[in-house]
Amino acid sequence: MKSTRSVSSLDRRGVVRSVVLIAVCALVWITIHRSGGVLARDATTLASLDWPSYGNDPGMMRYQNVDQITPANVSNLKVAWVFHTGVLDQYGALQGSPVVINGTMYVTDGHDDVFALNAATGTQKWAYKPLSNGDLPPLEELPICCGHNNRGVAVGNGLVFYGRLDNAAVALNQSTGAVVWKSFIASSADGYSITMAPQFVTTAAHPHGLLIISVSGGEFLGRGQVFALNADTGSIVWRTFTTVGPAGWGGDAYLKGGGLLWNVPAIDTTLKQVVFATGNPTRDVSGEERPGNNPYTDTIMALDLDTGAIKWTFQEVHHDIWDYDGAQTVTLFNVVQNGVTTPAVGHCGKTAQYYILNRATGTPIFPVTEVPVPTNSTFQHPSPTQPYSSVETVAPTTFVRPNETGIPSAPSYTPPGPDRTLQVPGAQGGCEWPAAAFSPRTQFVYYPARYEPSAFHSVPDNDSQTPIPGQDPLATLGSSLTPFGTPAPTGTNAFGIYGATNVNTGKVAWRINTPQPATSGMMVAGDLVFFGETNGEFHAANAATGQQLFTFNGPNQVTNAGGSAAGPVAYVTNGREFIADEFGGNVTDRFNYPPSPVGDAVIAFSLQ
Repeated sequence: MKSTRSVSSLDRRGVVRSVVLIAVCALVWITIHRSGGVLARDATTLASLDWPSYGNDPGMMRYQNVDQITPANVSNLKVAWVFHTGVLDQYGALQGSPVVINGTMYVTDGHDDVFALNAATGTQKWAYKPLSNGDLPPLEELPICCGHNNRGVAVGNGLVFYGRLDNAAVALNQSTGAVVWKSFIASSADGYSITMAPQFVTTAAHPHGLLIISVSGGEFLGRGQVFALNADTGSIVWRTFTTVGPAGWGGDAYLKGGGLLWNVPAIDTTLKQVVFATGNPTRDVSGEERPGNNPYTDTIMALDLDTGAIKWTFQEVHHDIWDYDGAQTVTLFNVVQNGVTTPAVGHCGKTAQYYILNRATGTPIFPVTEVPVPTNSTFQHPSPTQPYSSVETVAPTTFVRPNETGIPSAPSYTPPGPDRTLQVPGAQGGCEWPAAAFSPRTQFVYYPARYEPSAFHSVPDNDSQTPIPGQDPLATLGSSLTPFGTPAPTGTNAFGIYGATNVNTGKVAWRINTPQPATSGMMVAGDLVFFGETNGEFHAANAATGQQLFTFNGPNQVTNAGGSAAGPVAYVTNGREFIADEFGGNVTDRFNYPPSPVGDAVIAFSLQ
């Protein structure tokens, strides 16, 4: 009996150990997933999974750890629902990225309308339409470049935040859409507008929350500036100018020097930093009035989250006279080399160079070399060198297709002068505004790029930059670039590239070429990467290999679906994984690289 009791006791202890081991494993599994780990997560085990901000996480990875839709079944995706904004505007676009929280989706359109939708059905819950109700001036009265667009909202504290084309930052009640506060952060009379989606963040110093937002307007000789607003009231907590002088500008040119923030910044909550890339100096292709490197234009910058103080900067282009904006979003990720993990930030600008920096210091993780470049047209005060990254880029930086324009080709960074030349990258080449993505599973960063050579030309006393408010957006775009620097003329043989780079090795993993220059953001959901084309096709590819597994032609299958030129998202509601994207096209490509059909459709896909 004693022996029997002893064996029984051992069995019980073994059972207890097994139960404890199972519980610990379960806890570890849950912890990994809650911390953004990379184990597979099937949506059928989840009631819901939000996409709570433009980039899904503050670091702008645009990654969702979910696996109901997989490489094996993605070809079975079907349209689950369609929502139409009701705005069909040839000068309008849908360039946003939906936000999904607790079963409600929030989207914007090019007329600054905001919609709350049932994320499972697409049914409208409420709408805020400032142009229709007379709260927003007629768009033709505003200084807008490059189309009517709005890139989305931020959500926090029961409020939906966004910026309007008339420079109003607005907070709406999350449940009703009623205006809670409205704060004008700049003046349209000074050439400013807001097109970016803001970021909402709370800190110990600002528990009420901060709204990080910026203005555009370089085409109208604006000065770059980034704001942090009190999320409860809209009052300015701090403002940081992104052009500083007079050193590096030869005088007061920095006061109208450009360097504006085009797109959504990333937030590093551990280092307490706001990280972003700035636009080009102005005037675009004329450097005569601004000798020097023009800090901090075309620059990756980090600001103190609580105060706005500049912590570090890294300039991608010195004394830019080619319109080489840092328009694309930055992406925060970790780089692992020789067993050492380094917090990093990655970015590709219009130069097509991809830079990976230590995000605590701003120093390159992969070597950057200052390379001598042409210095003719001395009236332009050209920089004798430009930085070249050793990270392999998905985008060409030299001619890879025949130049059939009749315009002489010239090396990169040839200063625009009296003799017109064709160069790669172009003013709309390399990496434009559409957002990048990153997958912790593959350790790849994914980003769109454009092979689009431009013709450059300038003369002394060139003051062609300033557009005229009241012109249509295409004319405004043309007046800022023509005839001294133009979009790609006929015969450049432009095309698009979507690709992936391994951030630990700096080598390209794969590339996909498209017939039109790339104008869609990218998003990773599980083992799939999603992106679109301005012609309206929407794709899914294997995130590890680039093998295309799914294609949907929006204009052919949905009434008033336009080009796919926005930022797709992935979310779960009622245990069902959805992929959603906006199909409204892109204004400049609509005229330069048709087809980019006008549209007003938000489309959600799921497995049926």
